[in-house]
Amino acid sequence: MRRALLIAAVGLTVLLVGGCGARLDERDPLGANAGCYVCHMTFVNEELATVHLAAKIGCIQCHGASAAHANDENVGATPPDAVIERDQINDHCRACHETHDVAPELMIARWQDRVNTRTSTRPLSLPAACTDCHGDHKIAKGL
Repeated sequence: MRRALLIAAVGLTVLLVGGCGARLDERDPLGANAGCYVCHMTFVNEELATVHLAAKIGCIQCHGASAAHANDENVGATPPDAVIERDQINDHCRACHETHDVAPELMIARWQDRVNTRTSTRPLSLPAACTDCHGDHKIAKGL
């Protein structure tokens, strides 16, 4: 009897665990990013994350699987597999977004108008990056 219960418990565990993994992203409204949002809660409503997630593009596509980062209990100690620095942003975005819906000259003029009408923490001497207009991660230092 005891052995039968043990076998049943192991079997049930295998069914539950095995069955959940394949459908996790389909059932979870946070999709593939759910694991990332455990620590990065501010990203849930962030434009950069929500637009990509709606297109079924999760954090992993840009930042890699980042297993060591995800499993590090010392928050912020282990960076993700890929950290996209400011000078890499445009090339990184162009890997998927080959064209822009606005002529580059008009885009730059619009961007300059936008910078002049808002408070910018970015020095104007830096070249424009895609995330200046399209949003970036609002990440606390060390997270």
